[in-house]
Amino acid sequence: MSFKLFMYYCALSGGWACFLVWAIIMSAEKGGVIARGSFADTVITGFLLGMLVAGAVGLIDAIGNSTSTGKRGMRVFMCLVPGAMGGFVAGLIGASILWVAQKVTSGTVEWLIEKPVIVFGWILVGVFNGISVGVYDVIGALLAKQALGGSLRKMRNGVMGGFLGGLLGGLPFSFLVAYPEWQVSRTASLVILGLCIGLLIGLAQVVLKEAWIKVDQGFRAGRELMLTKEETTIGRAESCDLGLFGDSSIEKLHAKIVKKNNSYTIEDAGTEGGTYVNDKPVRKPTPLSAGDAIRVGRSVLIFGERQKQAKK
Repeated sequence: MSFKLFMYYCALSGGWACFLVWAIIMSAEKGGVIARGSFADTVITGFLLGMLVAGAVGLIDAIGNSTSTGKRGMRVFMCLVPGAMGGFVAGLIGASILWVAQKVTSGTVEWLIEKPVIVFGWILVGVFNGISVGVYDVIGALLAKQALGGSLRKMRNGVMGGFLGGLLGGLPFSFLVAYPEWQVSRTASLVILGLCIGLLIGLAQVVLKEAWIKVDQGFRAGRELMLTKEETTIGRAESCDLGLFGDSSIEKLHAKIVKKNNSYTIEDAGTEGGTYVNDKPVRKPTPLSAGDAIRVGRSVLIFGERQKQAKK
C-alpha cells in the first residue's frame, strides 16, 4: 500500500480497536463482572487497549511489509504480546496511584494528581505499542545474524510516534472521562486515543523513513515499501519482501537491495531476464541513488532515499 494509505489505516485501525475495547468493557460492566471506575476496570481497560491497538496497527504494518500469510500472522502475534504487557503495566500503575490518591487526598489535589496519571498511563501504552511494531523485525534480524540498525530505527520511530500519540490522545481523554454521566464522552475519548496512537505511529514510520521503493509499473502499482532491513529481497516468491506476482519473466528470487556502510546497492540473483537500473544491466552490486528506476521483468520500481547531510 502507499504511505498515505498506511497512515490512514493505522489511524483507522487504532480507533476501531479502542471502540471494541469500549464495547467489551461496557458489556462487562453491565453484566456485573467489573464495576465502573474500579481498580480492576482500569487495569483491564489498559490491558485490552494495549493489546488490541498493538494488534490492529501491527496488522496494517504486516500487510504493508509481508506477502506471506504466515509472516503476517507472526508479525501480528509479536505485536500483541508487548502491547498487552504495556497496557497491563500502565493500567496497574495508573490504578495504583489513583487508588492511593483517593485515599489520602481530596478535591483539587486529587484532580491535579488524576489528570497527569491518566495521561502518563496512555503515553506508556503508546510507547509499548510503538515498540511492538518493531519486535518482529528485530527478532528476524537477530535470527538471520544481520545488523540491527534498520530494525532498531523502526522500533525507535514507533516509540516516538507512540509517545506523541499517547500524549495527544491522553490529554482529551483525561478531561472527557471526568463526566461519567456522558456515556458518549467515554466512547469518544477512547476512539480519539486509538486514532492518535495509530496515526502517530504510522506517521513517525513514514516521516522518519530512510529509504524506500515504490512500484511504479507492474503488480499493484503504487505500493511503497520501507527499506528497514539490511537485505531486502525482490521476486515472485511469497517469501520475498517485495512480491511481484503474475509475471513469469520474474524469478522467485530475482534481485536484492543491500544496505552497507549507510548506502544501498542492488544485486541481480543470476536471473535469465536480468535486472536493470536506469535501463543499464546490473552485472555486479550497483549503487542506488534517489530517483533510480529499477526494472525487473515487466515491473519498474523507483528507489527513494532521504537526503543525507553532508559530513563536516
